[in-house]
Amino acid sequence: MKKFDFIGKRHFAYIFSLIIIISSWTIGLKLGPQFGVDFTGGVALQVKFNEKVNSNIIREKLKSYPSLMVQNFGKEGEYLIRVGVSKKEDIETLSNRLKEDIEKNFKNATIEAINVIGPSVSEQLKKKGILAVLYAVIAMGIYIAFRFEPIFALGAVVALIHDVLITIGLLMVLRQSFDLQIIAALLTLIGYSINDTIVVFDRIREKIQRERGKKPFDILVNEAINENLSRTVITSLTTLIVVITLYLFGSPNIKPFALTLLIGVITGTYSSIFIASGIVVDYYKYKKKDLFALSKIKPKDMNLS
Repeated sequence: MKKFDFIGKRHFAYIFSLIIIISSWTIGLKLGPQFGVDFTGGVALQVKFNEKVNSNIIREKLKSYPSLMVQNFGKEGEYLIRVGVSKKEDIETLSNRLKEDIEKNFKNATIEAINVIGPSVSEQLKKKGILAVLYAVIAMGIYIAFRFEPIFALGAVVALIHDVLITIGLLMVLRQSFDLQIIAALLTLIGYSINDTIVVFDRIREKIQRERGKKPFDILVNEAINENLSRTVITSLTTLIVVITLYLFGSPNIKPFALTLLIGVITGTYSSIFIASGIVVDYYKYKKKDLFALSKIKPKDMNLS
């Protein structure tokens, strides 16, 4: 079976990741991040239509609202319509204008409930969302530190931060609005990514326990990654098939969640191989150089390409 020199290419991977992160965040911040109703404040209307109306028709009729979100709510014909408030308009004015537009465009519509999300509430939701992602990363790092070693935890945490930064950066470039749904997708991504990293770390630990002293540390790690490669590829592909299906054929409300996972699954697989494992190898290379001098075997002698 053909083997690949993943560890030998780790420094190129570091540079590539830095380029993606810096460029995506630079472009994204220049364009300005988009925030949904959850994080900006706005109005949510529960509307019941007395005859069948497609959600795409609602979006078309109310396309003058840039932050518009339409989703099925309750029984058939009931929708939740959410619109974020802009700096030029207060919530009360926005609420009245939205009601008027709905009544004008849909004669069969009945507004059953109106919920207002104020600036203070939306700001709290934003802070709690950021803290949720941060706490998840810290918790994962503590878990890895107990299960493996502190350096493995560092590699896993850096990989998670790497995944989150790239995902958020690309979402900003793609002009995706950030709301609680995106936070949920990021937390799902963190869980997926750490699971992939743990599987790779387990194989590395098994390989080191069996063959430590026979080959240099970096070659053992690289062999462990190659041995686990088929499992990693199959898992990622099956997940991607589901996520792509959701994105292509799911409702517009689920597309932001699917897009976030689509980016995250790819970056999570990449970081488990190159970033998390690479950091562990670099640590041992400088702290325990004897592990790299136990054998004269070089990567080119191991049929690596």
